[in-house]
Amino acid sequence: MDSLDALLSRAATSVRNVNPAQREILERLNKLKARLEEGLLRVAVLGQFKRGKSTLVNALLGTAVLPTGITPITAIPTFIRAAAQTSARVSFASGKEPIVCSVPEEIPRVLERYVSETENPRNRLNVERVEIGVHSELLNQGIMLVDTPGVGSTFLHNTRTAEATLSECDAAIFVVSADPPITEAEINYLGKVRGLLPKILFVLNKIDLLDARERDVSLRFLADVLAQQPGALPDRIFCISARQALRARQEGDSKSLAESGLADLEQVLAGDLARQKRGLVDATGQLRAAALIAELLFQSELEHKALLLPEEDLKRKADIFEQSVARFESERQTLADSMSLDRIRLLKELDADTDRLWNEAQSVIGRLIDAIERRSKGEGGARREIALALSDHFERALGEFTRAFREKSGERLAIHQKRAGELINRVRRTAADLMEISVTLPQSEEAFELKREPYWVAPEPSVSLIGISAGALAHLLPKAVREKHKRRRLRADSEAAILRNVANLDWAIRQNVDDAFRRFETSLDEQLSRALEATRQALRIAVERRSSRAEETDTDIKDSARSMAALSAILAKVQRAGPTSA
Repeated sequence: MDSLDALLSRAATSVRNVNPAQREILERLNKLKARLEEGLLRVAVLGQFKRGKSTLVNALLGTAVLPTGITPITAIPTFIRAAAQTSARVSFASGKEPIVCSVPEEIPRVLERYVSETENPRNRLNVERVEIGVHSELLNQGIMLVDTPGVGSTFLHNTRTAEATLSECDAAIFVVSADPPITEAEINYLGKVRGLLPKILFVLNKIDLLDARERDVSLRFLADVLAQQPGALPDRIFCISARQALRARQEGDSKSLAESGLADLEQVLAGDLARQKRGLVDATGQLRAAALIAELLFQSELEHKALLLPEEDLKRKADIFEQSVARFESERQTLADSMSLDRIRLLKELDADTDRLWNEAQSVIGRLIDAIERRSKGEGGARREIALALSDHFERALGEFTRAFREKSGERLAIHQKRAGELINRVRRTAADLMEISVTLPQSEEAFELKREPYWVAPEPSVSLIGISAGALAHLLPKAVREKHKRRRLRADSEAAILRNVANLDWAIRQNVDDAFRRFETSLDEQLSRALEATRQALRIAVERRSSRAEETDTDIKDSARSMAALSAILAKVQRAGPTSA
């Protein structure tokens, strides 16, 4: 059988007189081919914020090359490959000179400057790619590790970036931990990952924080949750303490390293996964190649049918399609208006929900302060009790609040996603019907390419209780005045803390809503323009060839027919299960 590499090479050379729409597809096809020729098995390390993904990667490498911390560190995907010497390279989309660091001890700090959410919020530095070279026995097996942003955090763009990275990967290590157990956001994310990657390894990290009984309970719970999800069950779940493994590696402590559980994961990565490398790389490449070749075939058929038409019929059909363009643009505007109204409604509902949250928190803390006053508790103890009560209240209330709002937002955006897919498909169907082309269209939810990226990610509950401190001059006041002043200060500081928490939540959700709808509309504009322009180009180029080089039309028709036949045969072979690689 033909190798996938060979089929891609044939597809890339099957089209003559390439038009702009075909050129864009061929560029994507060539990038895929280059990836396959490189032969690296790209393994994404995935999971929610604070699960220990970067620490796990450091442990696998045996050196703390990636920064770690309690705040979102990895906001930019980091690609780590084998190299003779350790170095890091940060590239920028603006064309700015890359930052290169070849001092291993300095790399974590350099990376934190460019990939962390704290120092590079929302990627304002316009970092395009981060690459690290490390001398590693694991990586020498032809494996590349990809450290991804945490999903399900406050930062929507982090989750979006993590999911977009999957298009460059062939397998994944999905990291969870027992603090807390696997969340709904992770389960939803796992559903997307399973549709994109043929191989997923599951790691239960931070087992050093659990005793034997707690470890068994956590492991059974995770296994039960995974058993309820679509797709094949994992062969096993790796129980690991990445922190212990990294420390053991650095200190040369073989006993502690063995107890960390890392060796089992390394054995599978360097053994089974390395042996399956070619098959896994081809499996993901096959899915992406089929979609690209099908699109190239459609464009070739469109051009072929256009060249077969008499010049007058061709011009008439070009005019008919242009008339349809106005209708499609009108439908796009209607969809955009509908999305805008939904966004406004969501933000109004957010106002009402945050008002309710504010009132509930005030009521809870008000009752607590009254109880504290009756007990005549000291101010320091009173403040600690209020801080604890606020933390408990917001940990519960914010979790429920964000889950409910996420579901509400997801339902509405799912409707727009379906409508966007239907609009893109109508453009393709109109062109196919006009030129009498038989084409199999994707489902409406698949036609809109952003379906693999979430439009909404609920922020994790966060409590920032600051400013609950006693006044510096309070001790100078008379006792009665001090008590009155203390009560007033307690209430004022508590209300300020409540306001900050509610305001933080409100801001995070507003940013997510605005970002989600803006991305959605921008993507719709781009995809609609691309679909319209592809048909326009095919018709316009056919008209130009008819008018300016009529004597060569027969040659063009024969060339396009050969392209169609070749692409049809290649697509059939790519879609057939199990092409072997050279």
